[in-house]
Amino acid sequence: MSNEELVIFLIIVIVFILIKMMEKRRNADSSLASMPTPVIRARRQDQVKQQLALLKQSDPNFSGILFLDFVHSLYSKFYSYSTHPEFRYLSPFLGADLQRHFDRAGPWTITEVVINGIKWQEINAEDPDSETICLVIDANYTLDLQGQRTRYAVTERWQFERKKGLLSPEPEKMQSLCCPHCGAPAQFTDAGLCEHCARVIHQGDRQWYLARRAVLETTALAAADAVSYAEEQGTHLETIKQADLHEQMLRFQQQYGLSDWEDFWRPFVDDVVRAYFISIYSAWSHRDWQGARHLLSDRLFEANLFWQQLYAEQNWFNRLDDLNIGQAEVVKIELDPFYEAITVRIFASCYDYTEDAGGKLIGGSKRSLRRYSEYWTFVRRIGAEKSSTPYSINQCPQCGAPADNIGQTAVCGYCGAKISTGEFSWVLFLMMQDEAYEG
Repeated sequence: MSNEELVIFLIIVIVFILIKMMEKRRNADSSLASMPTPVIRARRQDQVKQQLALLKQSDPNFSGILFLDFVHSLYSKFYSYSTHPEFRYLSPFLGADLQRHFDRAGPWTITEVVINGIKWQEINAEDPDSETICLVIDANYTLDLQGQRTRYAVTERWQFERKKGLLSPEPEKMQSLCCPHCGAPAQFTDAGLCEHCARVIHQGDRQWYLARRAVLETTALAAADAVSYAEEQGTHLETIKQADLHEQMLRFQQQYGLSDWEDFWRPFVDDVVRAYFISIYSAWSHRDWQGARHLLSDRLFEANLFWQQLYAEQNWFNRLDDLNIGQAEVVKIELDPFYEAITVRIFASCYDYTEDAGGKLIGGSKRSLRRYSEYWTFVRRIGAEKSSTPYSINQCPQCGAPADNIGQTAVCGYCGAKISTGEFSWVLFLMMQDEAYEG
């Protein structure tokens, strides 16, 4: 190679390297820009809080916990009923266009619907005729098209509306889809006639309904995606705390006659936060999700059950060895007419890896300690009888029997009580990664 050819070759190499460096820098900048800063997330939190306050002025019965339960139920049935005759049961909860959404459906079905997260995006209670709530939902489901099964991750925007001035129904009518008039399980004709009470339920007259829906992103998933390990993104982010957290702590103290916040907080951290954290992740690690059923809300149990079943199908185990809990700090307290909720940021570390039944490493690391944090929200029914001594997490909180006979619907096999609604004790309602939590 001549000197001239060598110089040209070196120039080409240098240009190629510079282009790759610029692409890497541009991708990094794009990644950083896509993650909302603590300031932006705090601003969103304040905006939603102000909008919720306006909504609660006209509807003092409104409960964010119950509304999210309602949305979860509707989302799951919207897809699982999509190509079945039962889809008409949703007629009072869907706008006219969405009632006909699957009229031309082909030979396919949707199963294994899992909701990973629901975020408040916007609330409008200032319109004189109607109220609107807009949410962003991250979910995944399995599409079976002529025997070909594909798992999809989706992000959607759902907009709910109802007439102005309504009072939200009691919990029993919000935690499942039912007739807003008689409370019977949702069985409606296409015209919205309840087959139990013979009342026609018009959209928005008594309950929220889905007015608009938009799919923002769709990604096909493979089984290997369940064991992919990404670098922690939010562990070092500033903790996002409720703006009026101190005032809410004082309100909580007054409600229970506590002279000092620590009188509640110390036992709560030990008996609930730490105990639940260890027990739930132990059940996960041993692929015994049913063993944590009595500690989880229906929504959270169902959201993770699919992944446990997937691990079982592949004969994998997601191990969390040497799990250690560090700091736990309260970040949010909510009290509504039906529920009280406490959100805690938990810092922890463990060796997080996935292996098969023979011990072969599938993903993660047995040698590198993973340090992370998560935001956990615990809920309890207002007015629930509080025991003078903490119950064992290995017992039914209602009858005290061993928690070894809890059905998949969270009904105790000994006393028949449904214990996943927070009526008898705290239940874990929501788990969020630190980079996704916005308050």
